[in-house]
Amino acid sequence: MTPGLVAMLLGVFAVPVALLWTGHRLRRRSPRVRAAFWGALAGHVAAIVVGSAAAMTPPEEWAATDFWRGLLGFWSFLLLPAVGALVGAVVTRPPRGVGHRS
Repeated sequence: MTPGLVAMLLGVFAVPVALLWTGHRLRRRSPRVRAAFWGALAGHVAAIVVGSAAAMTPPEEWAATDFWRGLLGFWSFLLLPAVGALVGAVVTRPPRGVGHRS
């Protein structure tokens, strides 16, 4: 089993399980975890679109050593949700009412 296939299988099966686990009682979690959840969810949806488009490309257009095919078709399912979660966790807004003067 190649590392790309392992990354795709983790992205297709483990990422949705992690999103389901994190989304359970999401309102009780911290704002940073909520933002990371929404970022990972957006990254996963983007990975589905990118991976599906890469999978529908005819095989005649890909070379055996093509870097982009592996990145788009296999690694995007694992990398895009991780990048989305990282962006969501880093770019969190403070809760309402914090830092405002009356």
